[in-house]
Amino acid sequence: MPPSRMAPSSGRRLATQLMIALGGILIVAFLLGSFAQSAEITEAPDFGGAYVEGLAGFPQSINPVLASDDASNTLVSLLFDGLTRTDPQGQVIPNLAETWDIAPDAREYTFHLRDGVRWHDGTAFSADDVIFTYGVLRDPSYSGPYGVQWRDVNVEKLDRLTVRLSLPKDSFAPFLEFTTVGILPFHILGTVGARDLPAHRFNIQPVGTGPYKLKELTPDRITLEANTSHTPSPWLSRIIFRIYPNYKTILTALERDEVEGAPLVEPGDVVRLQRRKDVTIYDAPENTVTMLFMNTANPVLSDRLVRQAITSAIDRGRVIEVARNGHARRADGPILPSSWAYDPNVKRLEYNLARARALLDEAGWTADPAGGPGRQKAGNPLRLVVLTNDRPERLAVAGEVQRQLVAIGIDVEVQATGAGGLVQDFLLPRKFEIAVYSWDFNGFDPDPYSLWHSTQVAPAGLNISGFSNRKADEALERGRRSLDRVERLKAYAEFQAIFAEEVPALPLYLPTYEYAISTKIRGVRTGIVANPPDRFRNVTDWFAKTRREIATRRS
Repeated sequence: MPPSRMAPSSGRRLATQLMIALGGILIVAFLLGSFAQSAEITEAPDFGGAYVEGLAGFPQSINPVLASDDASNTLVSLLFDGLTRTDPQGQVIPNLAETWDIAPDAREYTFHLRDGVRWHDGTAFSADDVIFTYGVLRDPSYSGPYGVQWRDVNVEKLDRLTVRLSLPKDSFAPFLEFTTVGILPFHILGTVGARDLPAHRFNIQPVGTGPYKLKELTPDRITLEANTSHTPSPWLSRIIFRIYPNYKTILTALERDEVEGAPLVEPGDVVRLQRRKDVTIYDAPENTVTMLFMNTANPVLSDRLVRQAITSAIDRGRVIEVARNGHARRADGPILPSSWAYDPNVKRLEYNLARARALLDEAGWTADPAGGPGRQKAGNPLRLVVLTNDRPERLAVAGEVQRQLVAIGIDVEVQATGAGGLVQDFLLPRKFEIAVYSWDFNGFDPDPYSLWHSTQVAPAGLNISGFSNRKADEALERGRRSLDRVERLKAYAEFQAIFAEEVPALPLYLPTYEYAISTKIRGVRTGIVANPPDRFRNVTDWFAKTRREIATRRS
């Protein structure tokens, strides 16, 4: 049988189909090539993974209105939300409140709460929770740390998601920061009075609205799990705290790989830990300044020339090296350089030994006629006592100050007391001449009224230097009364200039806060630290797991 032959039309159809197929392949190849040039595969955070950190001591009260120890405050920062919170620069931003309005006289604040927020047990959050929480803070029987701030504030519910807070007298610029305190659940604690709150089981079985919720609490471990309904929702599925006696034992645990993070690394340990490739040491500016407070009621230190001489005689760079191995920044005034209120144009307090000696001469403290190293005035030797507590860092500061003041003829004795007794037994009663002490700005508002206004010289007031200056008082009053930042800047610039001239204290340095976290945890960002838990400020951005995504590049 002769071989079959393909019809001419069939051959043409096949050729056409082949050409179409080939063309399609070329088009697809072209598109894929173009896509490959305009897109790339990237890694993005993914939900999952855990972070294990050491906790110094067992938390005493996991309650936002009662917590006072670092362990409790750390957990509170993860489990609870306030109406507001602070960003890495210390600015107040929305949290449980979406927005707020401030009345023209700056005495009324109306907060509009976020809808859809739920407590960890599923109950809806509302204005009732806010009213209850602030009611606890206003209660005369409340024994926690916020009573002074809230005692006279009037609290009013306008509707389910709106509350109004009214100040009793004048406007008060730092007030908004008070609303960062965590809110308590009315449906759980509504029948509990402020007096009974410290003994309530809620303090070890907390229910909040924060990014994490309590899963398990044992004597040696606390496990938190992600609150996936939180806005924003966290990436890490768990945070586990292993409990140790103190920060030093946590550091040992980190070096033994028992934990992945240490909440505090002392300056002397930083260099050693930096050698590890699996740990990152984060360095954040603390909202703290270490100062030499001078008691202006002392006959010698009441003379501004003597205070200026002491200021000129201290090499703060050397103090930082001796006391903190260089892990601090030099302080220049009573307002932190990180604050919007800091005035860089104010006269700096510079190290100048020749000027220091000349100032003492001008004040009448002349060289010892017998040829000794000291100075005298009317036959009385120039002697001062530098007081501090027995913390190694503070003792190092006091010792270096002693060494430097001897160089200008001041006979200095260093005395140390226990950490707990320094404030109550010596500073508040003004039973000191010069004191080394660190002032912690508990918030981020720059208002220094409590430390330098003359009304705060009263017993138990914090103006431990006894500084009294009418123009400084007026500037401080304007600064805390106005909500206009330009006006506040002017007031605080005036105060800083007066302070630089009068020097009731010498700001020495601004400590940096170092903490360690495993390199497996990414997304960590540092910011100003007022309290150790501030290191968790952006915890919802932390992640340990990633997923691949295709990202298109813009041409």
